Amino acid sequence: MTEEETTEPVPIVLVDDHGIWRDGVKSLLEDTEFQVIGEAASGKEAMALLETMRPRMILLDIRMAGGDGLDTLQAIKSQHPEISVVMLTTYDNPTYMARAVAGGASGYLLKGVGSKELLESLRTVANGDALLCAKDLTRMLRGVNPEGVGDTDLIKPLSTRELEVLRLLATGLNNRDIAHTLFVSEGTVKTHVEHIIGKLGVSDRVQAVVWAARHGVISLETT
Repeated sequence: MTEEETTEPVPIVLVDDHGIWRDGVKSLLEDTEFQVIGEAASGKEAMALLETMRPRMILLDIRMAGGDGLDTLQAIKSQHPEISVVMLTTYDNPTYMARAVAGGASGYLLKGVGSKELLESLRTVANGDALLCAKDLTRMLRGVNPEGVGDTDLIKPLSTRELEVLRLLATGLNNRDIAHTLFVSEGTVKTHVEHIIGKLGVSDRVQAVVWAARHGVISLETT
């Protein structure tokens, strides 16, 4: 994924109670395709900002003096499901990761991440791809509570091919790798993923995997 693939500025809001950290990220994003349009030091401030601005992406800390970032995540996704939220935290905690992804986060990054990796991660999210690697996805899925297993009455049935694609999504593969695995075009895989998301009533591919884990479509012992 290259910088040239994103043509329009991607508006971002930074939510963290450390001003020095916000300044550092803002400086890093200068002269890139990402534009910081707002900053907040707490979840309450973040929700107030969203009354007047619409970023495409939010970088959100988990532990803040003004409240829990995971609660803020749920509030954001409840009121503004179209906004991508990436958790950026010091806590390498699978329980936090599971809560974050189950709550609608598009990714989970540690604050020790390098500048190059951070930019590549933001570009991945901006282009609609899954940010979690296979190892992180596995850790996250093991923290998912499998309530409602077998409750398929709430969705439209998935086709055999869609179930196959969904199981491959759970391994952390991107569309290109899935296409190679199934010997189909990348465009065909993209269409299958869109159909899966629509049928399950979720917001993105990661949420589709969370749904699959909760409903027993994928086995947590083999992911």
